[in-house]
Amino acid sequence: MPTEQATDHKVSGRTSLTLGCCGLLGGVVLFALGMAYATQVEPRWIELTQLDVPLPGLPEELDGFTIVQLSDLHMGPYVTADHVRRGVALTNALEADLVILTGDFVYRSARYSDACARELASLQASYGVYAVLGNHDIWTDADEVADNLVRAGLVVLRNERQALTVNGARLWLLGIEDTGYTGGFFSDFKAMWQEARDVLAILLQGIPAAEPRLLLVHNPDFTEMLPEGRIDLILCGHTHGGQVRLPFIGAPVVPSCFGQKYASGLVHGPGTLVYVNRGLGLIAPPVRFLCRPEITLLRLRSTPSVASPSPARPFVCGRWRQTILSKEETK
Repeated sequence: MPTEQATDHKVSGRTSLTLGCCGLLGGVVLFALGMAYATQVEPRWIELTQLDVPLPGLPEELDGFTIVQLSDLHMGPYVTADHVRRGVALTNALEADLVILTGDFVYRSARYSDACARELASLQASYGVYAVLGNHDIWTDADEVADNLVRAGLVVLRNERQALTVNGARLWLLGIEDTGYTGGFFSDFKAMWQEARDVLAILLQGIPAAEPRLLLVHNPDFTEMLPEGRIDLILCGHTHGGQVRLPFIGAPVVPSCFGQKYASGLVHGPGTLVYVNRGLGLIAPPVRFLCRPEITLLRLRSTPSVASPSPARPFVCGRWRQTILSKEETK
């Protein structure tokens, strides 16, 4: 006949086994839910980032000028036309003065650029829609991607510059095309991007000192090797914010020679401000975690020319908020 101590031991063993099984099952469920969120929810959950960006010496005529930036659409096996269409609709709702696209329109094949361009043809802005190409566009077929974008009505700056006249003042857009080299060591990166640096030096020549300059370039690492000449703001993409960000750690993997510095957001680069957009799309592995796809709305603000740029601050776009409220009310 079993003793009371033996019975207690068996009960304790069964309890431990039950708790262990429950814990394992709970872990499996949490993992499955996490994967579902990271693959099905967050990649489609577009976030609006809104910032006032103070630029020393910005002409009063350009104070309040708004720019929407989209980047890294990566139309392809993981990003559908519907997702890009939603991004375009949300962008148009902001009624910005200017729309900028900082590269990587496709993933794995340039043939996706036709469908991507058809969606982007609906973009609207008072002063136009401008684009530069990224490394994935270069790796596939840069000419095909660019041609499709141009046919859709976008202006593609392929190592070119364009002056916009706004209320009598001029704003210069300088577009540097990606070289396709992402690099591991910055010394190698600089060597492969030296020609692009020389091109930018030529583009800066002849621009009057008082006129602001905005640089569009896909890879933010390029901002560490700028030539002589003032640039007021640089818009980049490429790093996707790492796509996965962990609490207290940040992004374990950032495709940059400078690690976390250019993962995302507003960065004080050498001599100028750099904004790194997290991208609208994604690449393999097709997951996002604590790193939602992004549309950026930047509003330029004047500051005295003798002052250092103060930190950018968020502002509230009433048109965006009203659009979201209207959609919620119709559900």
